Amino acid sequence: MPDSKRDLRHQLRTRLAWAGFGALSAGVWVCPDVAREAEAREIVARLGLADAALSFVGDYGAVGAQESVLRQAWDLDTVGRRYQQFIDAFADLRPETGDELLAAQTRLVHAWRRFPFLDPQLPAGLLPGHWPGTTAARLFHTPGTTPGRPAARQRWAELLAEAD
Repeated sequence: MPDSKRDLRHQLRTRLAWAGFGALSAGVWVCPDVAREAEAREIVARLGLADAALSFVGDYGAVGAQESVLRQAWDLDTVGRRYQQFIDAFADLRPETGDELLAAQTRLVHAWRRFPFLDPQLPAGLLPGHWPGTTAARLFHTPGTTPGRPAARQRWAELLAEAD
């Protein structure tokens, strides 16, 4: 796309990245999930680019290393570091009071909500060994390991009642 369509190019990049695609080079995007092709088709159609876009579906060939494609298309080191920071920040929290529980829960959810923008959700077989995203997801989704979800909800309800 020419420079005059910079905004459109930005929208395309943002939407494809959100859909789990990674950029190999200018204008070339990849995704290991074939089902995402329909989403890519919808994105380019909504942006009025359907006539200029092409898609191919296939398996990785015998030339080159698949890991180099992954590293070029996605910054997995940065995503992994962010997951580890999340784990370090929340794994050992032991809030006790209702206010502490609510504050911890708020911070946990606020930190977690950034990951859909960062993580392309690659299949486990394509991720580096000991991928911290798995541990982070377990930490976020397991009620027993997160800082008192029911108690945090109770404190929130109390604060709402006090505000009325």
